[in-house]
Amino acid sequence: MTTIVDVKVIKGHVMLLLIVLQILFHFGSCIPKRGNEPWSIILCKFADNDFEPKSKQWVQRWINGINQTGTFLFYFTLFCLVVRCFLKGWSTHLFSSTFSSKEGLGSFSLNLNLDASALLLVHSCEKPENRVNNSDSIEQYFDDVSNKVYSIKGSQVHGWHTLQYSLEETRKLAETDADLQANQAERYFALYDKIKQLCIRAAEEAGDYLHERKITMINAEHSAVYGKKYGILVTPELLFSSVITHEMVHSFFIGHSYSDRNVKVFPHAAVGEYDDIYDLMSTANAMMHKSPFGFGGPGLNGPHLDYLGWLPMHRILFFGKNDKHNYTLRLSSISVPHQSTKGWLLVLIPYDRDNPNNVFTVEFRTQYHQDAGIQRNAVVIHKIKRVGSSYYSAVVTHSESKYERTEGEEWINFLGLDSLSKQRYIRLRVERINSALQYADVRIMSTFDPVCILDVYSVKSFSYLKINSKIKNFQDACNVEEVDVKLTNEVPASNIDHICVPKSANYNKKQLFEIQEARHRFFKDRKTFGMNECVSGKVWRGIDPYDYVCVRPSRVGDFKKDDEPNSSRKTTDGCINPYVLRNAFYGDTACVTVLDRLQIRVENYRNRENIKNYNFFNGEDSVEETSS
Repeated sequence: MTTIVDVKVIKGHVMLLLIVLQILFHFGSCIPKRGNEPWSIILCKFADNDFEPKSKQWVQRWINGINQTGTFLFYFTLFCLVVRCFLKGWSTHLFSSTFSSKEGLGSFSLNLNLDASALLLVHSCEKPENRVNNSDSIEQYFDDVSNKVYSIKGSQVHGWHTLQYSLEETRKLAETDADLQANQAERYFALYDKIKQLCIRAAEEAGDYLHERKITMINAEHSAVYGKKYGILVTPELLFSSVITHEMVHSFFIGHSYSDRNVKVFPHAAVGEYDDIYDLMSTANAMMHKSPFGFGGPGLNGPHLDYLGWLPMHRILFFGKNDKHNYTLRLSSISVPHQSTKGWLLVLIPYDRDNPNNVFTVEFRTQYHQDAGIQRNAVVIHKIKRVGSSYYSAVVTHSESKYERTEGEEWINFLGLDSLSKQRYIRLRVERINSALQYADVRIMSTFDPVCILDVYSVKSFSYLKINSKIKNFQDACNVEEVDVKLTNEVPASNIDHICVPKSANYNKKQLFEIQEARHRFFKDRKTFGMNECVSGKVWRGIDPYDYVCVRPSRVGDFKKDDEPNSSRKTTDGCINPYVLRNAFYGDTACVTVLDRLQIRVENYRNRENIKNYNFFNGEDSVEETSS
């Protein structure tokens, strides 16, 4: 018996070892997006063009902010802050009463005896290119929008490197590269791929260490593109924050954002594409704001944040799951740090009884940080719908130029008539907006019912008779486009005996029973929901509110003990031997055994297998990484 047990243990360890070897070569899951991921920015110019659109130092400030730019910039920024205080007449708060708030800059200049050099510094403080702070950097953009779940801290800028080819010579190389010309659909991007390929090679030959994520900035052409193999390319006229963050988010397997309007924003765009003005992925048509690095923002819409795992799970509401269908709830702004608010951040309202991921989403946006460019504090609604293998979101519009609801405004969506000619609908009213406290009170009413048929099961579980007391027979419970199919005796032990199906549908009785059974469990089965819904039998690990790794339910309780303060495991200096950092995610500092940490890493690695809809969002593409 002992030998058998030992063999099983050995086999188990061998399996873990094999998985660990896999993890060493490909660690973690592409989505949700979590962790610290430094990028390499390669500055590259052609042999016949010595033009440098921006200095390396400027780009470094743009990417990393003032924390990475040296001591001088820190003290210079501090000096500028003091200068602005005096310019606004705040001198009496900082120095003695000798200074009068009415004297302003004249008093400041006289009493401090500023020389010409200092006055030049005062002037330079007011230049837009010198008004740099962390909120303007690319690093801070992702800290803000992800609520520090995802970071690019440690990103490095390399160059300027000079290629041995001119632009025209590079173009000819691209046209004669068999690999780049093999796929006809990708031939348009062949030049950009060749440029990225050559610039990456030049940086590596110069001895630069390059991260897996790469951005190539060149000194000619006019474009901004992302490709899986060689990363991002940006040209001089598009060196501004909204463009580069837009392309970076493409690398997270997100396409462009849409509205429900029948418009083409750009000649090359699809209908509705680039028309979600509240979302970064509609850049050039979105509500951006000015910064020292060109236009920036806005943030990402609620569906994108949900897909990336950048919203805390306990503040996303699946409407109707609590058996309430008509009440007022408080939405907090997703534009501000989550820890500063307490309300719901995203509401999912189902409208499709056979696909719980087809929902309307409701979010509140305010003029704050990355959303500084939006026109008004408002409630924004999106419709998520599966098309093919992917889900798409479209902002719901209310008139030609109205993409939101403000205080006192309503929205209603009709779900269709039942056979009593009564409309099923979802209705929303913005009762109140409190801009100071960053919340909106919203009343939502939904008559959506996933069952839509009267049988014994629904009477017991959903009080269907109380809601539908006028229904005379089974047929009356179906929509006008549907027909009632009798399922009696299909499954003897079941109480399910009728189902509504489209009149044109062709199903066998067993399939119909499975469909109706799933409708009865519609809300009960929503242990997880949204774009990171787990496969059946799995739940979110939930070590913290952003931990969307799917595990078996029994695992959830294992982490409570690990997270409790324990002096035998950890001191101020770190973990006590034999315990090690758990590192379940970026910033996790709990101390666990080596085997516990290994299991965590296996769960992280296998998460893509346990997410129900592990697909590209807002586009038809794969979620496979391609290393350069």
